[in-house]
Amino acid sequence: MRLPLVAWPEVERRARTVPGGPVTRAGGADDLTVRSLVTDSRLVTPGSLFACVRGATSDGHRHAPAAAARGAAALLVDRPVDSDLPQLCVPSVRAQLGPLGALLAGDPARALQLVGVTGSNGKTTTSTLVRGVLEAAGDRTGVVGTLGAEVGDRARGTALTTPEAPELQELLRWMLDAGARRAVVEASSIALDMGRMDALAFEVAVFTGFEEDHLDHHGTLEQYWASKARLFEPGRSAAGVVVTDEPWGRRLADQARVPVTRVGSGEDADVRVLGWRTGAGGTEVLLADDTGGHRVHSPLVGRVHVTNLAAAWATGRVLGVAPDRIAAGLAAVAPPRGRNTVLGGSGRPVVVVDYAHTPRALAAAITTARELTGTGGRVHLVLGARGRRDRYKRQGLGEAARTADCVWLTNEGSHGEDPAAIRAELRIGLLGSEAGVRTVPDRREAITAAVRAAGPADVVLVVGRGHETRLLDTTDPRDAVHLDDAEVAAAALAAASPAADLRERAS
Repeated sequence: MRLPLVAWPEVERRARTVPGGPVTRAGGADDLTVRSLVTDSRLVTPGSLFACVRGATSDGHRHAPAAAARGAAALLVDRPVDSDLPQLCVPSVRAQLGPLGALLAGDPARALQLVGVTGSNGKTTTSTLVRGVLEAAGDRTGVVGTLGAEVGDRARGTALTTPEAPELQELLRWMLDAGARRAVVEASSIALDMGRMDALAFEVAVFTGFEEDHLDHHGTLEQYWASKARLFEPGRSAAGVVVTDEPWGRRLADQARVPVTRVGSGEDADVRVLGWRTGAGGTEVLLADDTGGHRVHSPLVGRVHVTNLAAAWATGRVLGVAPDRIAAGLAAVAPPRGRNTVLGGSGRPVVVVDYAHTPRALAAAITTARELTGTGGRVHLVLGARGRRDRYKRQGLGEAARTADCVWLTNEGSHGEDPAAIRAELRIGLLGSEAGVRTVPDRREAITAAVRAAGPADVVLVVGRGHETRLLDTTDPRDAVHLDDAEVAAAALAAASPAADLRERAS
């Protein structure tokens, strides 16, 4: 992918469209051109416009000399720096990343119909389902989210659920060049708060649900909710699809200033869930909308996916997709990696690997695991918590874990925090539980031990990391080691003998 060259005066004109204060251009003739907007000096290539972003722990202005040495053509700054490069001085560099990132990527969103998906849980699954619906309607559709970016049979990795604005714009350009007509973007609250979604206009915004999360960034629950609600503002989205089975969703549906399709089991729902059933073979949902009743089949396992399927149905209807095409699309979507991934069975324990990392998501995952047990079967839960993130919810995770039969406390990547202290905080929530609790600090050993201890009617639920394949116990990313929960579980299952007479049982 080769991005277009953009004239320096055009960059200045776009920058002046962003509210906030004066824009000052220093240096650079009118025939100067720049290519791509870059926020990391290590990624600068000749001709780049380097954005000097102020972060929590670093200031991009200090890296201007390194960017110049790598061939940057100009600088985007909020204060003048000592450099021979042309500079565009703006009130806030971060506020310019979306508009200028769009300009330097050729404004790809203008040629794509966009769907944004936000929510504390279910973003990845719902985004994948919506993509399946739109593909079934005949439109090549890209998706950007926690699992990376995909369009057609092409894939690219992303470091964040919602990438920084310049990278996101370049991904949309990549999708457009690959023939996409639509794109589905997971919208994290932090991305909305930090302006990564600026300069994008969505046909539909989807809200999958809400619970306490990311308060280490947002500070309060109200600020967290307000960040997500931004996606439903006029000018950012034309319409909304909102799951209204809990108070936060009903509040959003009531307050949003765009047309909203309500999804849920309540009588006021526009897309109403009339019934459902789920098991190892998948999930079936009976829905009703203004066109009548519809039966939807999906290979996704677990009641947690009922509203995800309903929200994807509603999104398809808002976008004008015929009901039979929506049903075909939902039926064809395979479970996203690390989202209720089911392994084993056939005389061996069933293992479920899931990303569940909030108390409500964990409770739902345990319910799904319980439904998959055989007669007299038990649920073995492999549980940890990531270090240096959302410490406040560890006790809640422990409380949610109380409904398991056996809990294997382990490491989930301490990121320099004391792993024993993390496990101790999880144990607080488990106090008084009838579940047997074992501590196996090594995650690989914990998963293996849980599978070995489980009988053929049991389910082993491994949560917290889902699709992630790198585990970090220090503050240096170079120390990360490969660890894929599903790979470890599959190896443990392969070593398990269905005919074994003696098994270590968790007490």
